[in-house]
Amino acid sequence: MSNPLPRLLIVEDDPTIAGNLFAFFETRSFAVDAAYDGRTALQRLASASFEAVILDVGLPAIDGLTVLHRLRNELGLAVPVLLLTARDEMGDKLAGFAHGADDYVTKPFALVEIEARVRALLARASGRVATPTRQFDTLRLDSRRHQLHVGTVAVRLTPKAWNLIELLLRDPGRVVPRVELEHALWGDDPPETDALRSQIHLLRKALAEAGFHGLETVHGVGLRLVANSHRA
Repeated sequence: MSNPLPRLLIVEDDPTIAGNLFAFFETRSFAVDAAYDGRTALQRLASASFEAVILDVGLPAIDGLTVLHRLRNELGLAVPVLLLTARDEMGDKLAGFAHGADDYVTKPFALVEIEARVRALLARASGRVATPTRQFDTLRLDSRRHQLHVGTVAVRLTPKAWNLIELLLRDPGRVVPRVELEHALWGDDPPETDALRSQIHLLRKALAEAGFHGLETVHGVGLRLVANSHRA
């Protein structure tokens, strides 16, 4: 019996781009489905299994980065995701990877390049398993249950403080730049006031009350997690 065709979900609100991608990948032996907004994409992802997703960042209603965040943290899916965007700024790329993207292509693009990148993602994703639980030092975050513990102590967080700690726990020890932190909280429209400092304060206070003191500000750069023992 022949192997089933790899299932590909294309999420793109521009009908011309979506149509071109759909027709192209059908000729390349993919089983293709399409969604034209973020809400429909999440419904498809929750109800069907895909081997890869091509996801436009600039979607109406629910933007692509929000779709990506919910795909990884609410649905707990490890499906490879290739982001499409008209933006080429480094901050946008960093935000995409921080939300769980596997690769990133800016428009305009060549269809054969998209195919090559998708096939590379499929090759690398063999055997990948979703990991909704992340742990560092005494911190343990469970995305599916939306719970954070310091040791055995449950930590209650505001939604934005949750987004911060979830982002930091993707790569503990890495200094996450300010622009990446702001994008995780407010997308492309961060407030003009120093709202990020307030959210960091709330997160640091909640963690400290539970006994974790490893939220470290690297002045002029960003934020990172360090082990409690390193703060002694």
